[in-house]
Amino acid sequence: MPDMIMIPFPNILLDALEIGVIIMDDAFRVSYWNKWLEINTGIKSSEIIGKSFQEFYPDVDYPVLARKIRTTLRISSPTFYDASQQNRFIEIPRTKITTSLLTSMQLQVIISPYVPNDSLVMVSIYNISDQHELKLALQAQMKEIAHLNGELQRDKQIIDDNLLSIKTDAMCQIIEVSNAFFTFFGYTKEELLYRPLPDIYTDKMLATDYQAMKECLLRIERWSGEIEIRGKDGELRWVDAVMTPWIDEEGLVTNYTAIYHDISDKKRIELLAITDPLTKLFNRNKFNDVFHHMLLREHWTSGNSFALLIADIDYFKRVNDTYGHQIGDKVLTKVAQLFQDGVRDGDMMARWGGEEFVFLLPNVNLEKAMKVAHKLRHAIEKYPFDEVGGVTVSFGVSIFTTNDTSHSMIQRADSALYRAKEKGRNQVESEPI
Repeated sequence: MPDMIMIPFPNILLDALEIGVIIMDDAFRVSYWNKWLEINTGIKSSEIIGKSFQEFYPDVDYPVLARKIRTTLRISSPTFYDASQQNRFIEIPRTKITTSLLTSMQLQVIISPYVPNDSLVMVSIYNISDQHELKLALQAQMKEIAHLNGELQRDKQIIDDNLLSIKTDAMCQIIEVSNAFFTFFGYTKEELLYRPLPDIYTDKMLATDYQAMKECLLRIERWSGEIEIRGKDGELRWVDAVMTPWIDEEGLVTNYTAIYHDISDKKRIELLAITDPLTKLFNRNKFNDVFHHMLLREHWTSGNSFALLIADIDYFKRVNDTYGHQIGDKVLTKVAQLFQDGVRDGDMMARWGGEEFVFLLPNVNLEKAMKVAHKLRHAIEKYPFDEVGGVTVSFGVSIFTTNDTSHSMIQRADSALYRAKEKGRNQVESEPI
């Protein structure tokens, strides 16, 4: 056996390292095997020193290892040995308790010149299992994040395609609109972006409702309510709206998000329930509901009260008997239209039944209520109902006073109407209180 080559550094220094250290020549003969290797491989230095490394680890890719050693000696600089699955180095069992399935150490191997003249190199073996586990964990997390991002993107797309939503800046200028909103209402981005949000609402959103919404949002509270929106094709659609303010760390509003749900069918059904099918006026049930709420108000005074008007088409039975019910229905429809044209936006009118109509006029006294009744009576009288040769109506008027009920007001207005009929019809009468 050739004489052993003496190691130029004290063994104690290399034995103290927390890495594996092998010193070998280009023929793979081992000259040094440190304590770390003894502990982790179970091979004592006395067993391997002076022998070929191949005897103990025949599975190493020795052509690659030989090439790495020659390169290191030639350039006098360290080189990496790729201890990958393809170029595996020695197998060292992993004794650390861990939840990982990694049973063998993941190694990083560096070959450095040691005594180049004697063709000796130092093979440093680093245990990078923990770093490898972190890398695997990070890769798994990145894969999960990519998966979640993919799901989030799909969810976002589903929401964008199906949820009617708008995002505005702090000044309620539209900055984002969902595809569903564009599709449903027929608008393009250019037609909606950077417009004030209230521009898309119809005039049926009363000023009081809009003010209530503004006050709610100024308190940085969520607002909800029913709004009518006009589509690009002019069709009106009712939506249930929820508007939410978004605030920053300083408590200042940065954006608003409005989410809408189409309730047009629901509103149509509600409208049918409160509408007279012939005249399209409110029906008796709706009138009674509004009448009840007006009676509950407490701000009425003798100078500023509300009035009840009952109108009856004169000799209407004669119209039906002479010209038929189809002509009679046309007369009823036209009278309803003329009445609607003659009242204020805040007034309420309904078909009471048959040829009778009722009105609620808020914020009037008896004198003003009588003037309205005379104006409506005159509008009917002068209209040329060509098919029937003219139509007239009679009115009974009552004004709300303290302790009045719907029954007492209707009774007085009905009595006044009866007096108007007795006086020859086409009259306006009020019943003394």
